[in-house]
Amino acid sequence: MQLLVVFLMLILNLFINAIYWEHRGTNKLRLKMKTFRLIGMALLAVVMCVNFVSCSDDDDPIKNDDGIITNQKKLMEIKETSDDGYISIYTFSYDNQSRLTSIVDNEDGHSDNNIINFTWGNNTIIATKRGDARRTYTLSDNLVRKQQNNEGASKTFTYNSSNQLIKVDETDERHSGDDCSYTYTWDNGKMTKHIYKENNSEKSYVYEYTYNGKTCKGWFPNMEDEGWDALDDDYIFFAHPELVGMRTNQLPEQIFSKDTEIYEYYDEYFKETCKSEYTYEDTVKFEYKLDKDGYVESCTVTYTYVNTTKQSFTDKNGDGVITNDERNVTETRTETDITIYSFKWE
Repeated sequence: MQLLVVFLMLILNLFINAIYWEHRGTNKLRLKMKTFRLIGMALLAVVMCVNFVSCSDDDDPIKNDDGIITNQKKLMEIKETSDDGYISIYTFSYDNQSRLTSIVDNEDGHSDNNIINFTWGNNTIIATKRGDARRTYTLSDNLVRKQQNNEGASKTFTYNSSNQLIKVDETDERHSGDDCSYTYTWDNGKMTKHIYKENNSEKSYVYEYTYNGKTCKGWFPNMEDEGWDALDDDYIFFAHPELVGMRTNQLPEQIFSKDTEIYEYYDEYFKETCKSEYTYEDTVKFEYKLDKDGYVESCTVTYTYVNTTKQSFTDKNGDGVITNDERNVTETRTETDITIYSFKWE
């Protein structure tokens, strides 16, 4: 568009110069010069308006009073197909203000669909299922600050200065041992790390994200991202991730996590202390297909689980004797699962 502006202004300048040399020193020149200046200003105004409209399309999200982005496509369906043939379909419906009104969860073709309805109020959203209020979301500044369910559990959401989610604290009045937290690290619009920690434990689980520069229009409703564990039962965020600071067009290439646990015990039979080390490595890889408008049409998710066990000794054959080849034993098991997600946008 900028090149078009330069080209048109160049053509206009050539016309002005031609008129000048033809009529210089006459009143006719002044009249024609004034006319061309007016034409030039009008032409420039039209071109700049067209340029402004084109730039403010999908690239610059526009929000309504509820904080909902209205100038991009809405997510209408997620279809999940696992490699064992299991299929789940989530169908999304909206009102004329682009607000989510219901989600139908049809699991493996079952006719008894789970339907969740959403009622929007003044800084509140209430999710109901079979007529019962299940969750209430409290918002301020177009961001969800708290989620409270009808069973005494709640979530508190914290954001950074860029309105990106950086922490979720979960508490349960009935089972305080289930209290936990999720923290998130962002860099240039990319989630780079997610840490899960149970409050009654010193142990934490770290998930690291890598990218290859791939982006999409809208966002990627990543149902299998470990970072969404704190949100996976809050389906509204798959339709409106901007309400919880999770809307990004950056597409992760991989998520990796590694955990190691070490145990030891005294074996009364062998009269020896046995030391065991268990290492779990989980890798999630993503392959995307975009539609003609740049939205994610499908994503193939490959899960690879590598479990490694190291033991100072183990009686493999159960003969009650530990031989040299039964000391410092390492065993590795690898499993792979594949799930395909398909998305519909309107």
